[in-house]
Amino acid sequence: MLKSLFNSPQQRLIKAVQAGDVDKLARLLAKVEVDSIYEADMDGRHALEHALKAEEPRLLQLLLQKCQSPLPAASCGSPLTVLALQQNNSLAQLSALLQIGENANLSHQGQPLLHHCADHCPPTSLMVHISRLLEYGADLDARDESGRVLLEKLMPQGDQALLQFLIQSGADCEDAWLEQLEDEALALQLRRVREDIRIRKMMLGG
Repeated sequence: MLKSLFNSPQQRLIKAVQAGDVDKLARLLAKVEVDSIYEADMDGRHALEHALKAEEPRLLQLLLQKCQSPLPAASCGSPLTVLALQQNNSLAQLSALLQIGENANLSHQGQPLLHHCADHCPPTSLMVHISRLLEYGADLDARDESGRVLLEKLMPQGDQALLQFLIQSGADCEDAWLEQLEDEALALQLRRVREDIRIRKMMLGG
């Protein structure tokens, strides 16, 4: 009985993921039902969570081929998309989850997924993560529990390229936020970007 417990389909899937064995995982997935993917181990972690924390994105992609959204949360209670943002290969993992229909507009612990990006993604990759979420319909003006939108939250960091990207992507930009900026040159540039967009919309009849 004990031997069969540790050789259940669920355990074999998890062992293949932990070993990073893509070929073995593919063979196992051809024989198991989706319930085995969702079944948690003794630590409360299912195969999807183990795959998210692995270094090989292909493991998660293989598992997701048998799954449908919505997916079960991680053992910590976080949605898998939030957990994905905390990994080294976060963009690949997030993309795989969005591709099967995970919600780009979910809110967890009072924060929209875009705001979790700002909390977990390094500055060098934050823009590409935001761009990926926008591709899947994320609302740039979704507010966190304190009532702030993403642009307002990121404004004090002074990343001109990122702030311009957000405004050009459709984020609202209020005068009050610009007035609070200590960098007057940045505030002036963002006003110019905002004005260029206004003029363009007017010329296009928008």
